[in-house]
Amino acid sequence: MFHNLLNFPSTNASRTSYYRTVLQYAKPDVYVVNELDNETGADLILNQSLNVFGTSHYQRAQFIDGVDTDNCLYYNSDKLGLVDQMQLATSLRDISVYQMYYKAPNLTAVTDTIYMWFFSCHLKAGVNDYQQRNQEALTLKYYLNSIADHVENVFVGGDFNFYSGYESGCQSMLNSGDVPLIDPVNAIGNWSGDYNFADWHTQSTRNSSIGGGTGGGLDDRFDLIFVSEDVMNNQNGINYLSNTYKPLGQDGNHFNDAVNAGSNSSVPDSVANALYNGSDHLPIMMDIVFDETATIPVQSNDYLQAYYSNIENTINFTTSLNQFDFELYDLSGRKVMNVNADGTAVQVPNHLKGMFVWRVKSDKGILSDRIFIR
Repeated sequence: MFHNLLNFPSTNASRTSYYRTVLQYAKPDVYVVNELDNETGADLILNQSLNVFGTSHYQRAQFIDGVDTDNCLYYNSDKLGLVDQMQLATSLRDISVYQMYYKAPNLTAVTDTIYMWFFSCHLKAGVNDYQQRNQEALTLKYYLNSIADHVENVFVGGDFNFYSGYESGCQSMLNSGDVPLIDPVNAIGNWSGDYNFADWHTQSTRNSSIGGGTGGGLDDRFDLIFVSEDVMNNQNGINYLSNTYKPLGQDGNHFNDAVNAGSNSSVPDSVANALYNGSDHLPIMMDIVFDETATIPVQSNDYLQAYYSNIENTINFTTSLNQFDFELYDLSGRKVMNVNADGTAVQVPNHLKGMFVWRVKSDKGILSDRIFIR
């Protein structure tokens, strides 16, 4: 689930009660938000909206305070783990990058876990600011180009402020670069103010402005989730569950109207009211299935091989590399070592024992394989 929270908590910190109603109804395993104002707000969401009523498994990524409002990712730690995160700077707000892994119950020495990447975007608002939105979209696509050899299971979501699917920024998201993205419901069009796209409109949840939010009723498809092709065809252990992509609370019968006007056939009244009061954006969500029976291959190579020396407690490489980034992962997908190395070997911490996956980033690309440390 991706959700623009509307300048939280500065406008009204008590809105955690509305988010709590929404989240207890939807129960997302991954919850990515825009328009967080500070780390206090990030903690309020975690402790007052997610980890409530006996639930304690949600954790969050690091809150990074950038220019303007910020993003954060929350996740069900019983199912998922956070490998790494970083920020992509644009001329306005940062795009947040999160690499996650699935805590599969059947991991063995001959299988690898499933990785996924989440990108949280909040592009420039304004009907005439499409060129800036395109530049921000291209910043993300340039980054995807740089990791195209090893990126998999990509989810790019948030508040894009696209007034049309044919806007240059939206087309850049879909078609530019080495990692094309897909709209799971294939609803690209001139959706702003068009009744034919009423099923997909996410903004505004209100007819009039409340707490700084926009009014006007539901008539814009600003909030989307784009995915990489492998998500749609189970190429890398994840498969989109058909007909589950939706703006939560959008029943298609509230065009140019508030989400809680009259009756809402898609959610209970309590949820419709919480969506109305919590933000001027509907959250967008989709379901995916992990294919635990699939063996996810680790990229192997003939150029570089590694072996472990128990005498020196080092991982040694058969080919000399001038400089390279070395990463070591356990079989749950958790990164246990990350160093910048120079030469033919890296020192291993004494406490690391067992089967691991190493990954080297060098001028030869991304190379990886398994290794046993004893």
